[in-house]
Amino acid sequence: MKKIKAIILAAGKGTRMKSNLPKVLHKVYDRCIIDYVCDACENANIDDIYVIVGHKHEQVEEQLKSRENVKCIYQKEQLGTGHAVMQANEYIDDDDLVLILNGDMPLISPYTITSFISFLELGNFDGALVSAVFDKTPAYGRIIRNSYGNLSKIVEQKDCNEEELAIKEVNMGLYCFKGKNLKESFSKLNNNNAQKEYYITDVPYYIINNGGKVGVYVIQNSDEAQGVNSRNDLSIVTKTLLHDNRIKHMDNGVTLIDPDNTYISLDVEIGKDTIIYPGTNIQGETIIGENCTIGPNSTIISSSIGNNTIIETSKVDRASIGNDCKIGPFNNILPNTYIKDNTNIPSVKEIKNN
Repeated sequence: MKKIKAIILAAGKGTRMKSNLPKVLHKVYDRCIIDYVCDACENANIDDIYVIVGHKHEQVEEQLKSRENVKCIYQKEQLGTGHAVMQANEYIDDDDLVLILNGDMPLISPYTITSFISFLELGNFDGALVSAVFDKTPAYGRIIRNSYGNLSKIVEQKDCNEEELAIKEVNMGLYCFKGKNLKESFSKLNNNNAQKEYYITDVPYYIINNGGKVGVYVIQNSDEAQGVNSRNDLSIVTKTLLHDNRIKHMDNGVTLIDPDNTYISLDVEIGKDTIIYPGTNIQGETIIGENCTIGPNSTIISSSIGNNTIIETSKVDRASIGNDCKIGPFNNILPNTYIKDNTNIPSVKEIKNN
């Protein structure tokens, strides 16, 4: 029976992050990078997800242990992306479709994943990859096309000559292969390159040379494939994620007085005609009702807030606040606290569940 499986590459050290924490455990606002990637795969209805772990693998495994359809596979030696994918060989069946993506792409969307897989199936390709075209080319591998405009090969940036470096179309690190073709390519991978590593980018070349078809899916929103290799990259993806999320809420009828200084998690729900003032952080699985006023400088964490409630310059942490309440300023609502409808709490209080 054909399944769609995902292999997420998350074994690297992330040396440019200059951190004791594995790269994929760094947070984009309030969630780890790897959680965004796994969420995208799960929401795209991927059947099984395999995360290749290596550097400080115990920490990554701990982060993912609650996900039922995620299995971590330990890569003892980090010998390249191709070698990482090979660690999942025993879990790949010939009839499977295998999605391969980097574990440091927190902006990738379920829509892009499903569209990409449909592209492979409708085109009857043996494999496919995602590319993007940039005016200012990032440090990614280049897409080399033949005289017919079809994919010839991918050349990693460090292996490019001057002519190849001038190419604007780059590989975004997202692939899909038929299981049989992928497994047949494993035996052909070698490390004859500048990095002395086994590249997953060589797999399309071997499939083509063996008479197979490999398609190139040109992504329209290249932000989705932005990887995180440094603290600067982390700030870029965080800014993009928060910006897009703010627009979603404003389109749904929420007023953000100063959007650039308002921070809202992807899991938050906010009712129409609610006003959010600057400096406010809303995190976790928070639900805010209609016609509320929140802020300025408030922090709401995984809480429930009813309709017509005002929270002024206060912190609400894993609590429940009813309708028509007024909280603040400078209150601290502690976890598991329930505040009933029509409650007025004056300033500078610490409220806890009694």
